[in-house]
Amino acid sequence: MNLRRLSLFPFATLAIASLPVAGCGSQVDPTYQGEALATVQGSVVNDGSSVSAAEVALIWSLPQQSPDGLFGTSAAVSGQFPAGFTLPIFTPPPDGALITAEETGQDKVGLALILAVEPGMSEGSITDFEQVEANMLGMSEDHVLVYVDHELEPNSVWESLLGGRPSPGYHLMEVVRKTPAEKEAIQACYQQYGDAINACFGACEQGAMYDACIQACDEQNPEPDCGSGKDTFREAPNGFGTTITVHLGTPTQGIDWF
Repeated sequence: MNLRRLSLFPFATLAIASLPVAGCGSQVDPTYQGEALATVQGSVVNDGSSVSAAEVALIWSLPQQSPDGLFGTSAAVSGQFPAGFTLPIFTPPPDGALITAEETGQDKVGLALILAVEPGMSEGSITDFEQVEANMLGMSEDHVLVYVDHELEPNSVWESLLGGRPSPGYHLMEVVRKTPAEKEAIQACYQQYGDAINACFGACEQGAMYDACIQACDEQNPEPDCGSGKDTFREAPNGFGTTITVHLGTPTQGIDWF
């Protein structure tokens, strides 16, 4: 997985909320952040690495490399693994973390990977993507966090990626991967089309009728909708009641969605 395409933003915080004390002199605790909009929970599992401490953090995925950005505050885990974590989310992601669908020009959705990183990586600004890669200890390969900015328009690219049109707000999503047989069928479909169109083009002779011949080839061999071998997503059956797993170590599959 290439983290160079990921942009990093300040996001969640783990400060414990203290309720204000009733009475004449009561004040609101400055550390109180209000009700959490969502809470990601799960466990960090050590698959044989020598890691003894880690943090769980969110990285918002963008289709282009950003020259700078911030890494979100994370949940600390340490000691014996598997170790549990709870990551409350108090605010929406910044607008810069949202990806706008080209089809509609307005459907905005954010997608965050759930990573295990070196302790202390969540604090401050990171401008070097190599630094992120060097300090990444593992990831959840089965779940991502999705934020929908507003009600999605029909037929947006997000509708096919997210298995429908989720309501505005946060969603915990499962990763849906194509089977090897499905990927082979998609590849075979495109290969068949490629062979046919190339054979037709090859039969066109240079001359006054060349352009007409190429056009006829395109009309006789319309590009099929063979589908995509990329990963998609669907709502986790138990929503944020789902306990996710973050595996320490090198990812075996990664998440290939963009």
